[in-house]
Amino acid sequence: MYETIKVEVQERAAWLTLNRPKVLNAINQPMMDELRRALAELDEREDVSVVVLQGAGRAFCAGADLSWSEDMGGKERVEHNRIGQKTFARMAEMSVPIFAAVHGYTLGGGLELALAADFIVCSADAKFAFPEITLSAREPYRPKIAEDGDPDQPEFGGSAPGWGGVSRLPERVGKARAKELLFSGIRIDAERAMRIGLVNDVYAEEGFAGQVGELAARIAAMNPYNLRLVKELVTKGWDLLEMHPS
Repeated sequence: MYETIKVEVQERAAWLTLNRPKVLNAINQPMMDELRRALAELDEREDVSVVVLQGAGRAFCAGADLSWSEDMGGKERVEHNRIGQKTFARMAEMSVPIFAAVHGYTLGGGLELALAADFIVCSADAKFAFPEITLSAREPYRPKIAEDGDPDQPEFGGSAPGWGGVSRLPERVGKARAKELLFSGIRIDAERAMRIGLVNDVYAEEGFAGQVGELAARIAAMNPYNLRLVKELVTKGWDLLEMHPS
């Protein structure tokens, strides 16, 4: 059914897994398209009360696959951003709760993907960064991957995270901390990520899968109509003024 992701549903919990482990689940066009389709389908399933977003292999997601963008012109880059924003907005707008369970590298577009979830939990080995700004930095801060130039740097103007990170990160950690991460491209560990509010909890590596499963099972046990109601109220900043009619 899918080539770049996996979807499994067990006892009202859906496990949505990024499944390109050989490239650290880097996001390409097929994955973006399959994510959008899977999110829409899961949001309509009556047997799904919660969705867990995770990555296969050694990392959650290393960001956008650079082979996708290396030959793009200006028009294609705008479309590249639009597709990512559309996909991640679809996730943020889901009526069913969805949380990201991340481990290993969660970088660039991968972090933008995680931020579109309702909340994030992580393994103690998780590493987070928005490295986009470093691709055109001077030595010694430019990574080896960009030694021959930043493939995403336009001739004029600049480049920045384009899939919603510049708006969602400040909502999660505050503007000052978001600016520090975005200006510097620094990589932070799980402990600091929790301290600044980027993630809700940090689980030990050896017990990560089990604790994520327990959290998913607990949420899945709640009344699905109430889950959707509470999510809508919190997301939109509303209060429940009247009780349901008897």
